[in-house]
Amino acid sequence: MASRCLYQATANELAALISAGGLLRELRRGYEDLIGGDLNTQEVESWRNSIPTVVDLLLEEGLGDVQVLLELKTPISDVRMDMVLIGSHPTNGKMSLVVVENKQWHWATPGPAPELVYISRQPNRRPHPHPIRQVWDYRQVLIDYIPLVRSMAEVRCFVNMHNATGEDLTAIRPATVGLQYDSSVVRMFCSDHRDYFKRALRDVLSPAKASRYVQEFLEAPVSPTESLMTVVNESVCERTVFALLDEQRAAYEYVRAAVKASKQGAPKEVVLIVGGPGTGKSVIAVELLGALNRQGVRAVHATGSKAFTLTLRDNVEKVNRRAARSFSYFNSYTHATPHDIDVLICDEAHRLRETSDRRRNAFDENYDQRQGRPQVQELIEAAAVPVFLLDEHQLVRRGEVGSIKLIREVADSMGIRVQPIDLRHQFRCGGCPEYVTWVEQLLGLGWAHGPQPWRPLETFELYVARTPAVMEEFLRAKQDAGDTARMAAGYCWPWNDPRPDGTLVDDVQIGDWHRPWNSRAEREKNGIPPSSLWATHPAGFNQIGCIYTAQGFEYKYAGVIFGDDLTWNGQKWESHRRANKDTQVNGARQFDELVRNTYRVLATRGMSGAVLYSTDPSTNNLFKELGVPVL
Repeated sequence: MASRCLYQATANELAALISAGGLLRELRRGYEDLIGGDLNTQEVESWRNSIPTVVDLLLEEGLGDVQVLLELKTPISDVRMDMVLIGSHPTNGKMSLVVVENKQWHWATPGPAPELVYISRQPNRRPHPHPIRQVWDYRQVLIDYIPLVRSMAEVRCFVNMHNATGEDLTAIRPATVGLQYDSSVVRMFCSDHRDYFKRALRDVLSPAKASRYVQEFLEAPVSPTESLMTVVNESVCERTVFALLDEQRAAYEYVRAAVKASKQGAPKEVVLIVGGPGTGKSVIAVELLGALNRQGVRAVHATGSKAFTLTLRDNVEKVNRRAARSFSYFNSYTHATPHDIDVLICDEAHRLRETSDRRRNAFDENYDQRQGRPQVQELIEAAAVPVFLLDEHQLVRRGEVGSIKLIREVADSMGIRVQPIDLRHQFRCGGCPEYVTWVEQLLGLGWAHGPQPWRPLETFELYVARTPAVMEEFLRAKQDAGDTARMAAGYCWPWNDPRPDGTLVDDVQIGDWHRPWNSRAEREKNGIPPSSLWATHPAGFNQIGCIYTAQGFEYKYAGVIFGDDLTWNGQKWESHRRANKDTQVNGARQFDELVRNTYRVLATRGMSGAVLYSTDPSTNNLFKELGVPVL
């Protein structure tokens, strides 16, 4: 995988294109080719107003042959950097990269932390990363994930505040807000700093070897991202591991600021972090857990998933048994005293239950009435700073009630403010939101139009298999080559317990192909992992996972078997209760929604690719007719 941008040209070529009125046309064309979908009008205005201000400076300094990459995608996600300038360093001749972040802001005020700012005066405004912090994160991603940059290049970062004067932005100057940064690497320039900006460009850029360096950079391999579970022990116990960009950074810093404010007596608030699959919710959660606990803050991670929590514990316990105790369940806080902990990080909060006690008995005189409280209320009360991370389209089981509306209603009833933060960018599925959108449109989730043709992507592989055996063969080759791969299916076959010796029954039978579900056992036996470790144990490939063992996890390649509980009749989807063997789902009123959500989750576990197969011929034909390549 190499780096990609919407448009590449020298500053001279861009100047000519701008003069001829062709810049927006070329960028629109690049957007359609690389990304597709609707283009934000604000982004177009930024292109129109911001790019020429930098190009003009380059030409004024005799840097017209410097190469310019417009809207370069970061190596690990769909986040794009506004401009990256490439030439050689004037003093040592090394490759020189300058990341330019263009801002059209006219005004900004400090946020709750030095790393955050506000650009609105509205009471419900959302925080933005300080632009200096934002470009620093971009720099770190380039260095961390492109070995060529790490070993061969000098990287600088400039913030171009071309619509504001220095006086307009006095309030967010790093020295004013207390932001710690390296001024030799990152600088911010306003409209009245153009001479300083030109000098800074001249000091770090020369057009010599620019054409050679830009090709080397664009062709340089990108290091693959690590899955959460492989490095969670480092993140929780030792150091920051994952790069946080844009809204991820805003969410992380906002929670840390809320902890500080809470200790100083500020009114309590709930932080609500919302995002689809692959937007980094769990990465934010574990990074917060590690950073806060290393600072002496009492922080705890909670989920409603046994598999997810036990896997987190198992990975962290190998390094630090005490740190592994930081992982708990939503139903663990019925008897907690208010503010028993500093921060409660509720991951996968769509899996919240109405109450923590399913055995409530109003006639039991020994029954603790506190157990009748809503589970979300218990969690809010238990922590000084409660944090909820959720995706409303991951409700997959009857009794799961976690939603934005519920959390807001309960918080409002308690007189507690809610601070929402939306995660927009995709960090899984090859950093391709196009794939996630395609899956959601395919399944009729949240989009006005239904299934759409598949457009192949450079960073994500998608196939349809003629048979499950072909799917397995493809995924096994990936597994044998060192990637992680798993097959998961809709719950459309019976599920037997392991035999006394630990071996499994081949419950999933499709024609003459048959495989077992993942083990229901609590411990590994005869090399077969328990259900909680199916997604991460090397031997998990040999069993078929289900929604309960796949949700919350990720692996390089995902195989998804659509069962007969969801089929395409040629014009629309039909859901079939009788085909579903999950008693938690097939009796639910919202059965159709839960089944569609299930396949959305299973289809978005893959970091690099997915293979689809349906037991229903019409449904498998739909995948082919939409243009998905056939294995």
